[in-house]
Amino acid sequence: MSALKKLLIIVLVLAAILAAIPLLIPYDNYKSDLEQNLSTRLGTPVKIDSIQFSYAPKPQLQLQDIQLGDAAENTVGKIVVPVTLRNLFKFRESLADVSLEAATLKQDFALSLPDRLKTKPAGSNIHVASLKLQGLTIQLEKQQVGPFNGALRFNADSSLKNITLSSEDERAKLHIKPEGEQYELDFEAKNWVLPGKYEVRFDQLILRGQADKNGLLIDDINGLQFGAVAVGTAQLDWVDGWKLRGSLQTRGMQVEELISLASPITRATGRMTGTANFEFSGSGYDTLFDAPMIELKFSVTDGNLHNLDLITPLKSSSPSVLQRGGQTRFDTLTGTYLLNKDSVALRGLALNSGKFTASGNLSIDAKQNISGNIATRLASGVIVVSAPLRVDGTLDAPELRSSGAYKPGAADATTRIF
Repeated sequence: MSALKKLLIIVLVLAAILAAIPLLIPYDNYKSDLEQNLSTRLGTPVKIDSIQFSYAPKPQLQLQDIQLGDAAENTVGKIVVPVTLRNLFKFRESLADVSLEAATLKQDFALSLPDRLKTKPAGSNIHVASLKLQGLTIQLEKQQVGPFNGALRFNADSSLKNITLSSEDERAKLHIKPEGEQYELDFEAKNWVLPGKYEVRFDQLILRGQADKNGLLIDDINGLQFGAVAVGTAQLDWVDGWKLRGSLQTRGMQVEELISLASPITRATGRMTGTANFEFSGSGYDTLFDAPMIELKFSVTDGNLHNLDLITPLKSSSPSVLQRGGQTRFDTLTGTYLLNKDSVALRGLALNSGKFTASGNLSIDAKQNISGNIATRLASGVIVVSAPLRVDGTLDAPELRSSGAYKPGAADATTRIF
């Protein structure tokens, strides 16, 4: 065997021994000291189940099944410290790209995490340059939000540099940057569903604003929804419960998809211009969208009312009940939509379709029972036919009750006008 081969064998053996050393170290012997140091740093009791070293997928030290808090109310599946040249050279000073994986944190603890990670002036704490988040879940009072991925980055003095968060499907991303006593927020989402009872989907949504300890001011809302752009502003206060107020304006929105959120059968088509004022309130985020209050002033053009035939009752002077079905075409439909928790009121409705016009008010309760009155009128030259209609039934199966069409100055049938 040549000297070169012997040297290569010796090098390989030494490399194998060196590679095996990290796997043979009894890391659990250092667990108590590490738990004490982390407890002091985070300001809460820390319990680690085990410590391991792994070469897969990259060399890393893993703290597994961590419990935080007196009652273990915060849990972390794994803390991963990558063994990189950067971390080895600055081991006693700074660590970068540390990962927090599969963590479930209570809301208060999650919000205080950047402050808890700051180095303490009286201690020899290691500076955390960056902390990656994978599968983070926030525990609210009654529900959970997440999981999220993201990162916390810190300046050299341990002050927070920025925070990035994203949903696991990457459809929603939030960027947070400290600015004095406030935080600058940028939120972007694509194909994203708004939280709440109605699954309102935004093709694209951009929010920009500022937050402080009292709440959040969103001074720029820009969303693409149902084929139109919606813009507006909003303000969220969380000092005494959570309160969200704001306004939105849109032009040219397709109303069919919007109305189908309430009923896939009784709906309308057309393009809407509208201004909405909204207000949500709750004890916390998990109840914020439970009791919505919305006022929408709208004008819809060139559309149809489906499952509502307002013209047929004008064809007879006899009392009649018209069941669901049919449609009514219109040039314009205007009115005010009022949503108060689970009840809807439609006020000041005015429909215009050339010779045919209608006006009225409708109410829809939490069980989708519909009630109201509509006055219809059809004019052709000097001939005018009108009929008051009573609306009953449900939103999916409305009933139009007519006492009979009326033509002033005549007692004969009204069919000649058609």
